[in-house]
Amino acid sequence: MNIAQRILLIMGFGYIGIGSVVALAFVGFGQSGPYIMLPLLFAALGTAFVAGVFITAAKKKRITRLGKRYAAKIYGYVDNTSYRVNGAYTVNTKVHYFDETGTEREAIIPTSFARGSNNYPIGMTIDIFEYNGKFSYDPKSVRNEILPREYELMDDKPLEPEKARTVSVSCQSCGATYEAASGYSNKCPYCGNYHNA
Repeated sequence: MNIAQRILLIMGFGYIGIGSVVALAFVGFGQSGPYIMLPLLFAALGTAFVAGVFITAAKKKRITRLGKRYAAKIYGYVDNTSYRVNGAYTVNTKVHYFDETGTEREAIIPTSFARGSNNYPIGMTIDIFEYNGKFSYDPKSVRNEILPREYELMDDKPLEPEKARTVSVSCQSCGATYEAASGYSNKCPYCGNYHNA
């Protein structure tokens, strides 16, 4: 669970608690009708926050349960420009791995950690899961393991044009459509968010 989800969970349970207590107080003092609607609306908003966090967590577990596992090398970081925590963007992790055909691939995994923390050091190995183009990861799998052909995953070579297959990508943040190299993370030229193609 990332920082934003923890904040939403705390806010959601807080809203549910405050809304429920105020609604019960109104009922206890014999008030009903329009007076009770505002605290119930507050509790409903909190319930929506909590449900959203649990639905997102369930989707992540589904990717981990049904997806194909790859051992990947942590290669770098990119800003997650979807939201800010304490005025700063959180950071997602860029990984390189070999797919089942032995082709080097790149993906952005949604770690969303706070800038300055050292949870995912560059050069470490992490287990990632891919299911239907979506990626997840096992945060407990970060380890100092040397992979076969690791030097290929960590070098700074450019993408080989003959191996690139371009696909049309629709940005989930701004809705723009652009061409991107399949099997690599690509930056939306319009809003700057990164996507796995």
